[in-house]
Amino acid sequence: MSFSGAVCCDSSLHANARLEPALETILTRRTALCLLLAMASAGALHSAGAQTPPAEAAPLPVVVVNPEDLLDSGKTLVVPAVYLRLLTDGRVSAVKQSGLFSGGNNTARASASYQVDGLDKTFVQQLAQAAYDDAVARLRGAGYTVLTYADVKDRDFVKAARRETEAGPLGLPVFSELGNNYVVATPSDEQHFRSALGGGVFAEFQSGGKNLFTDATLIIPVYTFQAPQAWTDTGAGYKRISAEANVAEGMNLGQASAHWMGQPRSRMMRGIPGVATRQPLINTTEKAGSVSKLADTTPQAANLVSGLLGALTGTGSISASSGKYALAVDRAAYTEGVLNGVRAFNSELAKAAAAAKP
Repeated sequence: MSFSGAVCCDSSLHANARLEPALETILTRRTALCLLLAMASAGALHSAGAQTPPAEAAPLPVVVVNPEDLLDSGKTLVVPAVYLRLLTDGRVSAVKQSGLFSGGNNTARASASYQVDGLDKTFVQQLAQAAYDDAVARLRGAGYTVLTYADVKDRDFVKAARRETEAGPLGLPVFSELGNNYVVATPSDEQHFRSALGGGVFAEFQSGGKNLFTDATLIIPVYTFQAPQAWTDTGAGYKRISAEANVAEGMNLGQASAHWMGQPRSRMMRGIPGVATRQPLINTTEKAGSVSKLADTTPQAANLVSGLLGALTGTGSISASSGKYALAVDRAAYTEGVLNGVRAFNSELAKAAAAAKP
């Protein structure tokens, strides 16, 4: 089920569109490439020590840079943590304007704000643990020795590494990007290492650009999920323009990466070493919960006044629609969506590792 708010007003056939910056994170349905997942359904979350065989996942377009780094330490890797970013609230909006030579100057606006209900610290950390276990299992299946946080937590520089202490509403750090806010989870509080502009998620494990793990290549996966799904549409016809904002109960894998840091070497850089998605993965599940409309925030009075003034003066009118929505999380379905996306990406990570050559 999806909800939408739309508005139309008179314009010309040759209308020009302008989208606001927040839309860069959400694909429109007319441009989204819907990738079908052919994978097994996710089971219940397993414990940190479980090593069950990973389920197969559908191919996901990724870019791989410098896979030879994975071989730097005798095919030994260290994965101290994963970072799982889950949408908590956000907003999308769109604007459509009529053409300059259409005999009018009308504008259609549409927006939707949304929030997620039903997430808590324990649940999202369990999801992060499941993502961590899957990544470790797949890399081991690709023929590598993988050191976990439990294997390295007593090393001096790991004990001295700064942890993230700032916490949002769920008692966990938050992350904001282009109109969307996310909670950021790791398998445990101890594994939430502080990030920095200079070193990103590697900040606490590098010095002078060099990996502090001299016996292993460092890998830290990051996954970003968006549920509910939100997108906008704009349209034009003969003396007509429209804008529409939509919210649906599915989930997308917005982006994922697993960058790595091997041992020091001299070479020409052609990107950040690691694996990263080329585009979002749409519909890791079509139903992560149920969406409800909390309020219609359309400015009806302003629309009426603008229409009357436009008719009297001939200067055009501004019509707007807006709404506020909530996704009530279905934990089983939400978990399935996260694990579908995680497995799809981790499968590509393992393929890159297995194919690495000196």
